[in-house]
Amino acid sequence: MDHEASFLGMDAGGNSRNRILRTLLPRHHLNLDVLPSFGIAIALQLVLSIFLAHGYDFRVEYVAGRNIVDGLSPYFGGAISGWMALGYGSQVQGIGETPLWALYLGLCYFVSSGQPFLFNFLSKMPIVAANMALAYFVHLKGARGWRFFLFNVYLIVTTVTWGKPDNLATILAIASLVGTDSATSSAILLSTSLMIKPLAVTILPAFLLRLKTQTRRWTAKFIVETSAISVTMLLGPFMIFGWPLETITNGFVNWFGHAGALSPFNIVAITLGTEQLPASLWWAGYLAPFCTVILAGYAIMRAPKDILRYALLSSAFFFTMRPWNSEQNLVIVLTLIILLREELPSIWLWVVPMLFAIVNNSLQQQLYLLRPTIIDELNRLYAPADILRLWLKFFLSLAWLAVLWFNVVSLFRKKNS
Repeated sequence: MDHEASFLGMDAGGNSRNRILRTLLPRHHLNLDVLPSFGIAIALQLVLSIFLAHGYDFRVEYVAGRNIVDGLSPYFGGAISGWMALGYGSQVQGIGETPLWALYLGLCYFVSSGQPFLFNFLSKMPIVAANMALAYFVHLKGARGWRFFLFNVYLIVTTVTWGKPDNLATILAIASLVGTDSATSSAILLSTSLMIKPLAVTILPAFLLRLKTQTRRWTAKFIVETSAISVTMLLGPFMIFGWPLETITNGFVNWFGHAGALSPFNIVAITLGTEQLPASLWWAGYLAPFCTVILAGYAIMRAPKDILRYALLSSAFFFTMRPWNSEQNLVIVLTLIILLREELPSIWLWVVPMLFAIVNNSLQQQLYLLRPTIIDELNRLYAPADILRLWLKFFLSLAWLAVLWFNVVSLFRKKNS
């Protein structure tokens, strides 16, 4: 039996159907034995994508899509009525993602004619595809943890059922970093990632580290093309559709003013009863970008060699210092850990944030489309002892950081041993 036939799990003289499959699949890239796992995962995730969605974020995306179809900016927000006004009220804020995702939501609203469940399903299709792409990419790199992106409960509830495109931004960013040798391809992938959701900011120092290994021509081409493509993707929709740019510039400061979610800064909600950083702590909102700049400078000056490990270090510092981290944001750091460990991540890396998602009501809110009264019911349930729930969120945030840094340090020690 030759090597290729053995890898694909068939006799060297396989029938015509197997020869066709060998031709269509990249050589030595995907074992046919794993295809059933992908098929089952696609079916499972697509079914879940129809009925489940994070109630708050679903309404934001629904109104953003509706606004685009109506010729309005997705960053305006708007009013909503009927059963979708239950739990959260009738007013909905504008979308927080960059324009490419907003434009896709407009397409989903148009195709679905505003039917909520169909809109929900269509909006999840790129998210399901991104999970498959992450599994495939990790498989290509030889890591055994690729099934994490197919069946892991935490991964599914923070991507497919939640409905945010963090995994889509992640696969594009990591593919740009280590998945192509072409400057143009890398620029397109990074720009697209940033214009879906700027999660790639967490690993930008690793991109600067990569530039140190490239020729001046490659570097110049990558920088120019990334800048040009990103600016075009960002400003193009505003110019074409007449969206007021002020909604972006005025809202930019909000990225640095919130405290809460999976961060020890959620103690602000306990002590002050708000998720806004107090004026005395305004500087805390800039700790994450400050660390990113420091690590970028270190990459330029000292040039450590391991790009993926540096990306993990950068993202770990970013999520440690940022006053607000949503549970779905962690997909990029979990992906990097799987690539570096070449196996499934430590169970606590996803169990702790999963417990946080339950305490934070993020998981329960995903029943919203099936039970719009779920928010009011949860509020009544936790009202007598809500302060205990807030303290539990705080301690789980500390536990997450402890688990994160234990794994980061272990990976660096493993490299040096």
